[in-house]
Amino acid sequence: MKAFNLLFVAAAAISLVSCGASEEEATEKVTYSLDAKASSLEWTGSKNPQYFHVGTVNVTEGSIEMEGDKLVGGSFKIDMNSIDSKDPNVPADKLPMLVGHLKDTAFFFVADFPEVNVTVDGYENGKLATTINVRGVELKQDIAVKLTSDDKKATIKGKFDVDFSKLNMKGMQPEPGSTEHVLPTISFDLNLSLNKK
Repeated sequence: MKAFNLLFVAAAAISLVSCGASEEEATEKVTYSLDAKASSLEWTGSKNPQYFHVGTVNVTEGSIEMEGDKLVGGSFKIDMNSIDSKDPNVPADKLPMLVGHLKDTAFFFVADFPEVNVTVDGYENGKLATTINVRGVELKQDIAVKLTSDDKKATIKGKFDVDFSKLNMKGMQPEPGSTEHVLPTISFDLNLSLNKK
């Protein structure tokens, strides 16, 4: 009888240890790191639906952490010196002027603020909770994206708008004698590819 009791206790202990290990494995954090070459971020800025410019800017590094299928955190860096435009509506010799204008003090003041830092706080109901630090100002916004992940990689894709009016950028204010100006809301098309570490 004593032998039976000992076997029962041993079996119960092994069972508890096994369950604990399974729960620990299920909640283990997994990191996915950005594949910058396979990722893209396109932008569209406008004065009105008929007058707009398009271009790209590079997401250079970043990662997310997952617990199972739940995103629990992450961060990304955007290189503002990489702002570019291949806008077909702008003559090729005028494109450098457009890009330079976006980098100067009237807009993103890249000389003093060469990076935009994005912190990811979670993902729920198809929206990524983000804090975007641009020109030293924090913008909190939930952006609509589709997040997918498996045992090798993860992707974050979506089209969304970001309102920069909080920055009070001079280039987005009405010009004297004109009611028209560059709108503070910029549209983005995001395609991030990340590899499991």
